[in-house]
Amino acid sequence: MSFKILSILLCTLCALAAEAEQLRFSTAAEWSTWDLPLGAVAVAANGSIQPVRIQKKINAALDAIPLGGGIRRVGSNGFDALNILDGDPATGWAPDPTDDDEDWFVEVDLGRSVSARSITLVFADEAPPFELFDLLLSSGEPQLDRVANPVEGSLIYRIRERVKENGRHRVIYAPGDALDLTPIRYLLVRNLKHIDGARLVEIEVEGIGDNLIIGLPERGGAIDVIIDVFNRAEEVTLGNALNLVDGSIFDRWRNGREPRNSYNTWSHITIDLGAVYPVDFVRLITGVAIRGGFGEQLLRSRAGASGARSFSYKVYEILTSDGSLAPDGSRIWTRHFSGRGTSQDQQAGLADHQFPTLPTRFVRVAWLIWDATCAETAPDATSRWACYANGSAEEIQVYGEGYPLETGFRSPLIDLQDGKSLNTVEWQTQTPPGTHVEIRSRTGNEIVEQYTFHDKNGKQVTQKRYNKLIPSFRGAIDTTRVAGGDWSPWSNIYSTSGAFFLSPSPRRFLELDVKLVSVNPEQAARFDWLAINFTNPLASRVVGEVYPLKVMPGEETTFSYYVRPTVSTTGFDQISVEASTTPRFAAAFIDGESVEVETTSLTQGFLATFPHRIQSRQLVELRFISPVYLQSTRFDAFLHDSARQQTRQLVDPGDADTQIESSSNVVGIPLSTTLFSNLSFTSSFITPNGDGINDRLVVSFDLVNVLSARPLRLCLYDLAGRLLYSTEFDAQAGHQELSWNGRDDQGHLTPPGLYLLELQIASDSGDHSMRRAVSVAY
Repeated sequence: MSFKILSILLCTLCALAAEAEQLRFSTAAEWSTWDLPLGAVAVAANGSIQPVRIQKKINAALDAIPLGGGIRRVGSNGFDALNILDGDPATGWAPDPTDDDEDWFVEVDLGRSVSARSITLVFADEAPPFELFDLLLSSGEPQLDRVANPVEGSLIYRIRERVKENGRHRVIYAPGDALDLTPIRYLLVRNLKHIDGARLVEIEVEGIGDNLIIGLPERGGAIDVIIDVFNRAEEVTLGNALNLVDGSIFDRWRNGREPRNSYNTWSHITIDLGAVYPVDFVRLITGVAIRGGFGEQLLRSRAGASGARSFSYKVYEILTSDGSLAPDGSRIWTRHFSGRGTSQDQQAGLADHQFPTLPTRFVRVAWLIWDATCAETAPDATSRWACYANGSAEEIQVYGEGYPLETGFRSPLIDLQDGKSLNTVEWQTQTPPGTHVEIRSRTGNEIVEQYTFHDKNGKQVTQKRYNKLIPSFRGAIDTTRVAGGDWSPWSNIYSTSGAFFLSPSPRRFLELDVKLVSVNPEQAARFDWLAINFTNPLASRVVGEVYPLKVMPGEETTFSYYVRPTVSTTGFDQISVEASTTPRFAAAFIDGESVEVETTSLTQGFLATFPHRIQSRQLVELRFISPVYLQSTRFDAFLHDSARQQTRQLVDPGDADTQIESSSNVVGIPLSTTLFSNLSFTSSFITPNGDGINDRLVVSFDLVNVLSARPLRLCLYDLAGRLLYSTEFDAQAGHQELSWNGRDDQGHLTPPGLYLLELQIASDSGDHSMRRAVSVAY
């Protein structure tokens, strides 16, 4: 994804920096600078952002205008024509009786191909309805000239219904499969008899639902087509692939490649919906549109099509994924269909796949494009056509119901000009039960320009391919500024509004990322506003380093943190040190001289307040004591000013003292295959007789390199391998103690003898365990 720097935002920030010391996003204009997946979320008039609910059984006519449709033509009384699409039964349209009766029609463009279940014409209640009229429906099929080329602007209406002697105010056209299996784009209503006062007030088109593919790029989605999954060079350009999701069955994605490989060749169409939705239905449309021309007829006959329709997949699969990754980094997929296309699919030109509702970010169609086994037994080249399935398709439709389960939006790269000390993050949200908001940040000083090349048709091409094109075949070159190599990784999620800023600062550039998450498709979080509070930095640059850099796991170690500000105009009088191991203060020095400081304990460390302000180039040493349980434990130092309570500036790792070989704030421990360090038992035997001596066995150890809580289990086995006792709880890196009182799981004292005590923990790299023999005596 690319991240644009918007000049309008830069100007806004300059004004904010001078006036309010806060960067705030709370209006529609301010959010417009962000990369918003419009369609997945909407910005209200008051500036709040909320996910958009997707629906089933929609009236597709109400979305016609937002999707680029509306009134295509009207012969009479054109000023009132839009009334039939406004959802208001009090307004309507009727032809002017003084106009030529050939002009008594109105034609509607739904803005996209709609898989409709029924068409309803609604007439005004206060007057008689149209008595005699025609309803015509078109998929968008154009008329052809003598050489089978489409005539621009023309339409063929293949579905026609004449209604006679009508007395109904709601006329429903629902011919069953004839309508459902033919996606429609255009409707034409022609009145054939004038009735005083009669008005058509609404046209209702009942569709399957909101097709999540419509407006895919605007929703933050993407599509990827690979002809040979074993050869990524066979990837299809984006411009061609977008025909699959443009809402028109006549803009077909057509595959002209035939990989006659010696192995079975599979192809993939993978669609990124741009957000996680509750999805339960996929419609695959491959051969519904009627097209002329000898080449088209030949293609259909080779695909085995009978009549006007065809289905271009023989062996295929439909899969979905919420984006979760397996331990090897691959995406986890759920397969909903795997098999052959049926004769019914061939006759319909499409296939429907209904499945239980699942959180879905990605939809994949995988198909066997070349059956090498079939080709080996084919007697001639003509017969080998049966071994090929080109996979050409007209449209893929995806449906569900409810709010997105996860959707996100990202800021542009925000230019802070001279660099600011970013102190706290504030926001306001509405989070019903089962919903929450995730906010992250990252910062950096460097940006680089990235170029995207296109041919004259707008298809993305490589720079090498672009340079080979003749000038008249070259298209636009887009320039985008993206984060450079010195940027920090995305921060941890901010826990509460008003939390300290987590990314390094001061930095010139800032980027923010917001996610709205829900476990219930009937609930959605609302995001009202976001603000970053900043001040001028306490030091334009400050570096720090920790020593020693390598220690034994679990051992109490005395560390020194050296801090030196290079340029500080006002100075500062406080430094805090924080880490996952909660360091404890020991002593403080300035330029080698011991100083008395006041210390305050923090949740993850301590804060030292100095008796006078620290100025440029002064070297501060803070000594502290801490054990280390994790490989690459980071100790962070922050500058503070007691006169400016909300100011906090991160100390960058660097060479603060040339006499110290460190330049880092990350401490390591020796590499080891075990997660249990410094293991000890109070005794190798116990005598649980209640006399208070050796009644209980206590196991103590340091659990190392376990980042998040994992199940830790203590088990006791007899020499035959039978489990007698077990206890389990979640644990993470740190000092641990477990005990056993000599009893089994039923509470009975174990008989005298020799037993095996086992420690077990599950980690990303597999289960780890350690066993010791223990004796029970009385």
